[in-house]
Amino acid sequence: MKKVTLVLVFIFLMGLLGCEATNSENQKSTSDHIIKEDKEAKSLYTVDSYMKTVDENLKAKSEILISNIKDLHTRTIYSEVEILDFVAFVDMFDVSITMFSMDKQANEVFNENKDSTNFAGSLDMIENVAYTHLMGNQTEDFWTFYEKNEEELSTAEKQAIAKWVTDCWEKADGQSLSLPAYFSLHDDYESFDLKKKQWITDDEKWSY
Repeated sequence: MKKVTLVLVFIFLMGLLGCEATNSENQKSTSDHIIKEDKEAKSLYTVDSYMKTVDENLKAKSEILISNIKDLHTRTIYSEVEILDFVAFVDMFDVSITMFSMDKQANEVFNENKDSTNFAGSLDMIENVAYTHLMGNQTEDFWTFYEKNEEELSTAEKQAIAKWVTDCWEKADGQSLSLPAYFSLHDDYESFDLKKKQWITDDEKWSY
């Protein structure tokens, strides 16, 4: 009888130990899952993943910009225009690009003869391209990430937009246009020479 009782007690204790082991494994599995989810959430906010999204959103609008650059081939540019200046205006992760007809002294040129066959002035090349999108529940985390990496991200965004414009320029055969052409962010100190494919300063761009 005592042996039977001891056997039953032993079986009972082993059962308890088995349950504890199972619970421990389940807790570890749950903990690992939470850690994995947390890492995945944080991985959404890396410079590389953010810039990949920026590139994808810009490229999605390429056909519009290419088409509008191609339209320049159909226009007769007013003889006093010396430079085609593509300027990007960035506002809260939206970018719009306007082309201005300029002289070498940084003055915008207008067609004072009012001859509609000759173009001078400005053209909206593309408007309100959203290059990043925020989900409502991601806003706080995103701004924490952005503020921490703002200097690096600002430089990367500038390079990404310049590359996008350059790619569209080439696909639209912008090189065959006779006038010098530049791209810049509004109020920036340098421009990208679309013909020579290099960054230049304002002093190199204009003849003040």
